[in-house]
Amino acid sequence: MAEASATKRPPATGEGRDRPIRVMVVDDSQLMRWLLTRWIGEAPGLELAGMASSGQEALATIARRRPDIVLLDLEMPDIGGLEVLPKLIKACPSAKVLVVSALSKAAAGIALDALAMGAKDYIGKPDASVKSWGGQDFRIALLKRIEALCRPAEFPAPRSMPVSRPERMAVMPGLAANPPTNVVRHPFSMVVPRVIGVGSSTGGPEALLRFLPSLVSAIRRAPVLIAQHMPAEFTRALAIRLSAATGLPSKEGEDGEEIRAGQIYLAPGDRHMTLVSSPNPVIAISDAPPVRYYRPSVDLLFESLVQVYGPAVLGVILTGMGADGAEGAGAIARTGGSVIVQDQASSVVWGMPGAAANAGYAAAIGNPEHLAEIAAGLFEMERP
Repeated sequence: MAEASATKRPPATGEGRDRPIRVMVVDDSQLMRWLLTRWIGEAPGLELAGMASSGQEALATIARRRPDIVLLDLEMPDIGGLEVLPKLIKACPSAKVLVVSALSKAAAGIALDALAMGAKDYIGKPDASVKSWGGQDFRIALLKRIEALCRPAEFPAPRSMPVSRPERMAVMPGLAANPPTNVVRHPFSMVVPRVIGVGSSTGGPEALLRFLPSLVSAIRRAPVLIAQHMPAEFTRALAIRLSAATGLPSKEGEDGEEIRAGQIYLAPGDRHMTLVSSPNPVIAISDAPPVRYYRPSVDLLFESLVQVYGPAVLGVILTGMGADGAEGAGAIARTGGSVIVQDQASSVVWGMPGAAANAGYAAAIGNPEHLAEIAAGLFEMERP
């Protein structure tokens, strides 16, 4: 069924791929295996590489089946997901692992551990109700993640916010030169940042843990506000990890909370976080509808920072699928602020940073550690 369905129409191609994406399902739930294999069989461009009902079975077959992606449950009876994950990666290094597991506050830390151990992304199973399993939201989100991880796309510049006059980016004194790239660069701001806004999605937790610890001295001078696309159950666990990694206070932002330098504020999962001035900058948390499919919205966060801080905004876009943040990056760039984005080589998915870079809004492109070096340099530069 799966192999036949893959020939319904030619699969999308990307990075030279001219064959279906081979998907392996590892889950002890018979219902879950049935649903996932059915959806894989019905999806053009996908084919079933195999199924396993236990970690042992997955380890015994993955090298022979050679999947492009493994859908891995973390709760299994013989070998737990965290134990089997590195073994699967070792047995088939080319396969990407997408964690498909129940979401809860207790499971959030385990899922973040899985990302640290090499899983590329995670998606939560619906609850056990018949209505949720029969709905389409989970299926659509799952297939989008598979496509994004295995066929990363390049995103065009946002049409509603055209790029201003292209300029060559001058390498600023004390900053390392950027990796070569053929995208147009926007100049750095001539204003020392007073706030750092960060947007991230797929692969974002690990990118944040690579970026923020090297930026502690700068964060002591300016608050950090982060919009990371993730479920509500995860953001508190991520905030705890960011605090441990940086030694700085890190927490979910609260409505009406006045922001302070030296602190990291994370948008609560599935809620918008923006900044308002009344008269001092305070956080606003909202359950308003998603903006361009996303909540929290990086675009909304960045645009609100511009309203409060003008050109003294440093916008950072890390790995993630989609194009959220590109519109907000345009607002920062046109107002005279600085935007730096993660490069394609170090991104799990070069969607969000690629959209901003291709629009011409980025002053620098690099891996998270390089971006931290550049950001720290912006705080040390003497301005006229």
